[in-house]
Amino acid sequence: MERGERQQKMAWLICCIALVVVLINGKQIIRSITDVLALFSSFGIGISIAFVFNRPYNFLRRKYHSASKMKKKTADILAIFSVYLSVAAVLAAIIGIVIPQLTGSVKSLIENAGMYLQNLQQELDMVMQMLNLPLVDLSNITDAILQGIVQLNDTTGALFSTILSATGTVVSSLVTGLIAIVFSIYLLAGKERILRQANRLLKAYLPEKVYAYLLYLQKIAVESFENYIVGQSIEAVILGSLCFIGMLVLRLDYASLISVVVAVTALIPILGAYIGGAVALVLLLIVSPWKAGIFLVFYVILQQIENKIIYPRVVGSRIGLSGIWVLLAITVGTKIGGIFGTIVGVPVTSILYTLLKNGVIKREQQLQATSSSHL
Repeated sequence: MERGERQQKMAWLICCIALVVVLINGKQIIRSITDVLALFSSFGIGISIAFVFNRPYNFLRRKYHSASKMKKKTADILAIFSVYLSVAAVLAAIIGIVIPQLTGSVKSLIENAGMYLQNLQQELDMVMQMLNLPLVDLSNITDAILQGIVQLNDTTGALFSTILSATGTVVSSLVTGLIAIVFSIYLLAGKERILRQANRLLKAYLPEKVYAYLLYLQKIAVESFENYIVGQSIEAVILGSLCFIGMLVLRLDYASLISVVVAVTALIPILGAYIGGAVALVLLLIVSPWKAGIFLVFYVILQQIENKIIYPRVVGSRIGLSGIWVLLAITVGTKIGGIFGTIVGVPVTSILYTLLKNGVIKREQQLQATSSSHL
């Protein structure tokens, strides 16, 4: 018993030392991993695609198999086809509907920027006169913004032609994407056989306890990442949709552009909401300070709904972390790995939290059993 406890303490000590090493040398470790993964970018992207599609694929193949009693292989093929067809349809809808609206919004913003800035100056002058304060001249700021917009507009065509001329890069990206998609299909179709072979290999060469613990760790890691990806994606879609509907009702400008910005930034936990709101507020402030004020009130109310109802039910219940732990995970993850660390920090913290929680429960049960045996 004492030997087992010593081994367990030694294992925890090694884990703590490894964690400290990762925290101290996190950037170098992530940079090294990135360099290695760059050599196998197609396969890395394919693994990521297969991981994201795994849950809807499992859901569909169970439905197909139970609904029509078709053969397992046929249900698997039909489920893979359905998943990729659905994703292709969503991408086509984004390209055909959302992108033209975004392009139109950006073009309209560029064309009307001078008028918006002039109106902003007039409304600011009116407010300062009402408050008996000296007028504030925004001409320098206005000229700088207009000059930046003109330069951006002039360089857009050159940039587009440069991208088109870089056919080698475009072809390479298309080949990489195609290989990644094919590899992800192969992984989804043969994942049971691949996992079975990997389990046989690990079981043959690893001690039984180490093998059992790796299976336990793999289960927790997969659940944490899947729950985080699904929850954060659902939350982003809900928040972007509510923002779009609310802006249409309030008749605010650039509803589609701002809603997409809010939805995309919502993929970053906690901080994303403030980033998206700040970008939207700046855009509307150029158009009209009064509309920016209306949006600010609306967005604050929307954030209260998101923080009190949407996030706890959609994301918080899935990852099992309170807000303070999510904030800590984002802070540490950002310091270690930048944007990548910001996104990955939450599920990694969820894994560590689950391991620690289960370890504490197991330890308490052992202590209770030991104390009961002494009575």
